[in-house]
Amino acid sequence: MDSQPIIRDLVLSNIIPPSKGDTCVQLVESEKRPFGHTIVNTQNDSVSDPQDLVNLARQIETCDAFIRANVSNRLQVIVNQVNFLRQEAQRVLAKAKRDDELNHSACNLVRRPGQTYYYYERQSGQKYLSIMHPQDWLLGTKNSSCPHRFLGAYKLEYDNSWTRQATDFDDELDDPLDELKQKSYDMQQNRKMIEFLIK
Repeated sequence: MDSQPIIRDLVLSNIIPPSKGDTCVQLVESEKRPFGHTIVNTQNDSVSDPQDLVNLARQIETCDAFIRANVSNRLQVIVNQVNFLRQEAQRVLAKAKRDDELNHSACNLVRRPGQTYYYYERQSGQKYLSIMHPQDWLLGTKNSSCPHRFLGAYKLEYDNSWTRQATDFDDELDDPLDELKQKSYDMQQNRKMIEFLIK
């Protein structure tokens, strides 16, 4: 006599509760009169191996593990996207603050889009924009050094934003927005793409 239907019925009727940590296998309810036909022996209404229930439980555990892994991976992707968006928002705010500072800095000439301006700071703390490159200061002064601290070169864009420009005097300057590194990386990528297309 097959004991499998008895175990199945005991599990289904919650007489044998599944222990915590173990997988509960739910089987399809069996009918004593399927489609109105009487089954002579309900104990032999299915041909099954005693290991079927164990194999089914293993399959359910595997499915549970895959579901947990898929959910975890999808949530990790969302976390990474949220972190990227947070960093991008901080970068946009920092650039807006920097652009506002440049737009309100002292300047004795009319600023024109497309022109590169050089940002300096006097000993008094006043920051100003000039069209004089730091190299120009070396040519016309006796002490052959820039009289004011050089803060960077910036190009005024047509939307009144500013873009950092690389110079030979950037070695000791900070680059909080990583604009110079990004430009260098972009130039390397463009060079690689051109080399690839030429081949």
